[in-house]
Amino acid sequence: MTGPRISVIFSSFNGASRRLQQMLDSMLAQNLSSEQWELIAVDNNSNDETQQLLDRYTKKLSMVVVNHARPGKSGAMNAALAVARGALIVFTDDDIEADVNWLSAIVACAAANPEFGVIGGRILPNWEHYPQGDPLLDWIPMGSTFAIADDESSGLCDPTKIWGPNTTVRRELLGSNVRFREDIGPLPGGLFAMGEDTEIVNRLSRSGVKTYRCAEAIVHHWIPASSVTEAWVQKRGERLGYGMPALFAEDIPKGVKIRGVPLRTWVESANWAVRAALLYPLPRSKKRFWAIWKYYYMRGYRAGLRQYAPTGNPSCRMTQEIAR
Repeated sequence: MTGPRISVIFSSFNGASRRLQQMLDSMLAQNLSSEQWELIAVDNNSNDETQQLLDRYTKKLSMVVVNHARPGKSGAMNAALAVARGALIVFTDDDIEADVNWLSAIVACAAANPEFGVIGGRILPNWEHYPQGDPLLDWIPMGSTFAIADDESSGLCDPTKIWGPNTTVRRELLGSNVRFREDIGPLPGGLFAMGEDTEIVNRLSRSGVKTYRCAEAIVHHWIPASSVTEAWVQKRGERLGYGMPALFAEDIPKGVKIRGVPLRTWVESANWAVRAALLYPLPRSKKRFWAIWKYYYMRGYRAGLRQYAPTGNPSCRMTQEIAR
């Protein structure tokens, strides 16, 4: 064997202040022989003790530490891909805890299903404080909100149901040019477009790559208590909406545009804004929550259209005329 079977890659920005140590400890506990896998950690411009923590674990794990000073998760993940040697590339996050057989399950699934190029594992919630009795969890989309994928069945799956904390891609499909789009993905500070993991999987899927769910490969994704509030989830809807034009350009409405936004989108946005305004003073309810969530989603979607929507078509010329 000239190299490891698996390269596990992740990026960390100030992970030492959160859950990075727990993630690394779960990697230490893997039951797959250490000769068969490597861990590539990217310190993405952290200003806490992330670098020192990673350095300590290089003495315990087969781990390469890459320093990537430019902020942005997607660029950091691309820096990790540049040095990855494994035949299987596993994307994950610095706040997961992996089951002891996580990597061995991935190896087994990949070997048993050679016709599938992308393998997504289960992602279960690791709650800081479970919101017992709070109906919020029955209202929200758990996948796009917390990257939860808890389907217990293995087999062919929709590529949009494979999430970043537990995604495996065969290295030959990435080659030297299939990389994360660095104009989307987490950035420190203000609004950014979610979906860098979905985008790369969808791109591969559109080229004919088949996607598989491996229910035996399980990680637990940390969900801090501060994220389990209506306000946090609704604002996350804005990030989701911001990234949608980049991920699904084919779904952008056609026709007349005003200030870079299709007229249909303006009408839908106004509809949700009115509903949110009317329901906001009322007591908590699923209907109220979704009206406010959709208001934020549409606000993000409009901003995403201006940022990512393709230009050069006849409707863009109409946009210029209306803007005058």
